[in-house]
Amino acid sequence: MPDERIEIMRRVALFDELSDRELEAVANASKERRFDTGDTVVGEGEGGVGFFVVADGTARVEISGERRGTIGPGASFGEVALLDEGGRRTASVVAESPLRVFGITAWQFTPLLEQHPSIAIKIAKILARRLREAEERASAPA
Repeated sequence: MPDERIEIMRRVALFDELSDRELEAVANASKERRFDTGDTVVGEGEGGVGFFVVADGTARVEISGERRGTIGPGASFGEVALLDEGGRRTASVVAESPLRVFGITAWQFTPLLEQHPSIAIKIAKILARRLREAEERASAPA
């Protein structure tokens, strides 16, 4: 169902600047995965190789075994793994209900960027903006 994937990818902040054609390319690179309640989607400290967008269901985010939040449809996680393949996950994501996600691995994403350099430029700008915002928050007086 490419149309569903496109609509789900359209909600991802990382892809805010992408055209319909570019979103379609990203969506077509994604694969549907399903997880049962209690399944670990990604584990803290493990090597990260993929990015996920939640289509249906909910999951909890844990750091050092402590619950840090809940994510649901439209939420995404793992974008750093698209560019830093194998870098360690900073949190675990565990399905709290049957979970359906669309995932993209780094080895699927890199050729996509090579075929569509405009996607790479737009995502780099978004990531640079996020980094700048994080630096501003870190340097703000407490």
